[in-house]
Amino acid sequence: MKTVGIRLLLTFFLMVLLELIVINVAGILPFIAAHKANISSAPYMEFLIENLLHPIEKAILMIEDKNPLFFLGNGAVVLVSFYVTFFMNGAKGKYQLADKYGVHGSSRFAYKNEIFKQGETVGVPVNQLLKDLEASMLDSKGEQ
Repeated sequence: MKTVGIRLLLTFFLMVLLELIVINVAGILPFIAAHKANISSAPYMEFLIENLLHPIEKAILMIEDKNPLFFLGNGAVVLVSFYVTFFMNGAKGKYQLADKYGVHGSSRFAYKNEIFKQGETVGVPVNQLLKDLEASMLDSKGEQ
């Protein structure tokens, strides 16, 4: 549940950021058309600051003017946000899942079928193990 809340919050911030971009891009063409007589001295920074400080007012004006670029941009923002929220998987690829892909430096608990492979593991009785241990600790003369 915590991951869903974080994902929705990040999606909201993504939508706000993309919406600000759409407002600026959709408003730049009418702005250039209004200042086409002298484009070089047009107040671009004033235009961008006004859009960033009053985005709702600018969006309402674009809706009233029926700006097609604004509507297309909003549709794209909704589709991208919907995709990111519901269809984009976490970035857990083959190399990030250590239990499916073992590599030097990755750690995980071994499965029983990896430890007890047929023919590689030999069961030794406890008494025989102790005798083998004592025999390995004796030197060549038979003394410890």
